[in-house]
Amino acid sequence: MNVTIRPQPQDEMQARNAQPQEEMQARATRPWWKEPYVWMVIAGPLSAVVACAITAVYIFQGPDRVISEEQYREGLAIRQQVQTAAPAMQPALLGRNHSATGGPAHVKP
Repeated sequence: MNVTIRPQPQDEMQARNAQPQEEMQARATRPWWKEPYVWMVIAGPLSAVVACAITAVYIFQGPDRVISEEQYREGLAIRQQVQTAAPAMQPALLGRNHSATGGPAHVKP
């Protein structure tokens, strides 16, 4: 006589639930530095500290150099040339961008 004992549904549920509980206990015993979310939380403030350190290095390297009087005069001369140029030849900051405003189009000579 061959008798097969089938596990009761309750036993099957307990067997299924045992595995996640063991897995949860294994996770609970892991050290904090092996958790990925800890590093995600630390990454934000740490990147701000690194950026601050890089900025401090640039600041403490010394002041910006002073522009000489000759360089200042050259800059004024270039500015005067730009202001006296035809409107189509002026840079976008000084001239109007008529493609965006719908103003008259300038014909290139």
